[in-house]
Amino acid sequence: MAKASIVLYTSKKYKDGTSPIMLRVTKNKQLKYFKIGDENFNIKTKQWNKEFGLVKNDKRVNPNHEFLNTYISEKKAQAVKIINNFEEKGIAWTFNMFETEYRNKPKISKVKPFILAKIDELKKQSRFKSATGLEDTLHLLELHNASFHRLFFQDIDYKYIDSFYSYLKNERKNKDTTIGVALRGVRAILNDAITKGVGSKETYPFSNIYGAANVFRISKLERRTKKRFIPKEYMIKLVEAEIMEPHLNWAKQMFLFSFFGSGINFKDMAYLQAQHIVHTFDGKGKEVAYIEFDRRKTGEGIKLPITKHLQQIIDWAADNTTNNNEYLLPIITNLALKGEQLDKHIAGRRKRLNKHLRSLSERLKFPEGLLNITSYYARHSYATTMLRNGVQVEKISEALGHADIKTTQIYLESFGTDEIAKLNEGLLD
Repeated sequence: MAKASIVLYTSKKYKDGTSPIMLRVTKNKQLKYFKIGDENFNIKTKQWNKEFGLVKNDKRVNPNHEFLNTYISEKKAQAVKIINNFEEKGIAWTFNMFETEYRNKPKISKVKPFILAKIDELKKQSRFKSATGLEDTLHLLELHNASFHRLFFQDIDYKYIDSFYSYLKNERKNKDTTIGVALRGVRAILNDAITKGVGSKETYPFSNIYGAANVFRISKLERRTKKRFIPKEYMIKLVEAEIMEPHLNWAKQMFLFSFFGSGINFKDMAYLQAQHIVHTFDGKGKEVAYIEFDRRKTGEGIKLPITKHLQQIIDWAADNTTNNNEYLLPIITNLALKGEQLDKHIAGRRKRLNKHLRSLSERLKFPEGLLNITSYYARHSYATTMLRNGVQVEKISEALGHADIKTTQIYLESFGTDEIAKLNEGLLD
């Protein structure tokens, strides 16, 4: 009789001392092994519970044990089902026939393991903010339903989402903007799961694209966002202001770098280095300089022309470095930090920047509506100024609001870097 079991294949050892967790199928005293996952399923012997065929249920040795064991159990159940189907139908199956069936089955069908895997993937890509946001969404889903860990994708239907919305609205008293963030997080997971072949199109609750009878419209939660831009006269006042206090002057320089740098966000600014500056020639043979980098959030390539305003700030930064000029701008102050800790450090520096910007707006006697400016105002101010300089609203409103970076690409490609350079040079003229 055929049998399926999960084992730690210690006959194979990797350089780091780990071995792969594998599915072992036994038939007529013959064995064949099948991989069940990627490198996340390579572990050391001390992490394995041989008796139960699972990783040890101990966060100290297996921080991700819940995801691993859920996945392992599903793969074993899948294998047993395939074997039973063969034998119930009296099919004289081979290992190759088994493998064909085995490889064609979905990898994950439960929602929580999929989310945990996605969080792990985001962290490996150093997208810690996105990972944290997804962790927050998962936390809310678990608060709403104590049995969430048992749910499959087909359980997340319109009725479930409507119940989740009511919980956030009525029990937690969350505002619509907060609820919208959580629901968009769920929607992104469902979309990703469907793309990867493990989601449920039949119960998809956010659109009738798959034929759903009832649809939950997240758009009903979205209200017109208060415009966050600084009018031209106050931008000029900020540029011309002589600020003696070092911390406030730092805030001024960082804000203006974002404004004159096509609305570059703070995190991308933090990671800029001298190596990102390249020199080339424009269409008329004039030497020009650009900042070229890949956006941290999306990996998309960005090319910023270094205007006279940006060059002035870069020169100032070289004289006021807090990191031995390891980075182009004085944002990161602790060079020993790496990964998630560095990401948190940058987030803390952004909070400090926003605090100083509020003090700066008071110092410059900005009107009441501009007393709570943040670093994000630089992006909106850039977009608004470009709009008033003649750039089509369709090309920039989405690019520098809450839009995907691909819109920015379209904008750059449409106008060309030479044209952008000219517009950036004359932003406040």
